[in-house]
Amino acid sequence: MEEKNLFYMKPTLLVAALVLLLASATTVLAADQVQMELSTSVIRIPAFYNGTTLEASGTVPADADVVIRVMGPREDVHLKEKGKVFGFLWMNKTDVTLGNTPAVYMLYVPENRGSELLSPELGLGYQALEQEVTLEPASEDKPFVLGEYVKLMEKYGVYDDHAGTVRYTDTPAGERHFSTTLTIPPKMKPGQYQVQCYAVRDGRVSGQTGETLTIELTGMPALIANMAYNHALMYGIIAVCIAIAAGLLMGMLFKGKGGAH
Repeated sequence: MEEKNLFYMKPTLLVAALVLLLASATTVLAADQVQMELSTSVIRIPAFYNGTTLEASGTVPADADVVIRVMGPREDVHLKEKGKVFGFLWMNKTDVTLGNTPAVYMLYVPENRGSELLSPELGLGYQALEQEVTLEPASEDKPFVLGEYVKLMEKYGVYDDHAGTVRYTDTPAGERHFSTTLTIPPKMKPGQYQVQCYAVRDGRVSGQTGETLTIELTGMPALIANMAYNHALMYGIIAVCIAIAAGLLMGMLFKGKGGAH
C-alpha cells in the first residue's frame, strides 16, 4: 500500500512544480525591461578629495518613469535628544537609537514627478524610509527624530531628494532613454553602495535593476588608513614624531619673530 500511495503522489508533485514554474515565468515576463549603466563603478579618493560626480543612463519602457536611488549600508545610529531642563536650559535628555538606517539615501527623479513617484506604496522616499527604520525607545516620536536626522544628513549631502534631475529622450524602438548626474559628496565614506534604478508606471514599480558603486581610498589616504588599522604601533610613533617636529618648528618660528623686535 505504501508503494502505491507513493506512486500516485509523484504526478501530483510534478503538476504542482509545473504550476509554480509557470507562475514564476509569468512574473518574470510581466516585469518591465530596465537597463542602466554607470560611467564608472569605482571611485578612488586621493588626497585633497572634495567629492565628485558620475553619470547614470539607461532605458525603460516609453510609458514608464524612472527613480534612481543611491543607498549605503544600513546601521544603527545613536543620538542624543535635546530638551529644556528647568524650563530654560537646553541639555541632552534622552539617548535614542535609529535602527536599520541607511548611511546614504539619495533619490533622483524627473521634474514635477516627485510627489507621485516617492511614496510608501512604492517603497521609495522618506515616508517609505520611516516605515523601515526602527526607533528605541519606542515611546519617542519617530517621525520627529528621523526628520531631524534627515535634516542633519542633508547638510552633509548624503541624504537628498534630487528633484528634476532625471532627463528623458525617446528612442525609435519605443523605449525611453534616461540619464542623470549622480553627486558623490566628500562625506560618503569608503565602502560599497547600491545604485538602484526603478521603472514606475500605473502606480507600481514595474521593473528594476541595480549596480554596485565602490568608493575606496588611494594614494596617501590609503597608506595612512592601512598603517592606522594594520600597524597601529608604527602609526602612533610616526604621529608623535610629527607632532614633536611641528611643535619645534612653531617654536623656532615664534622665537625668531620675538628676537626681531
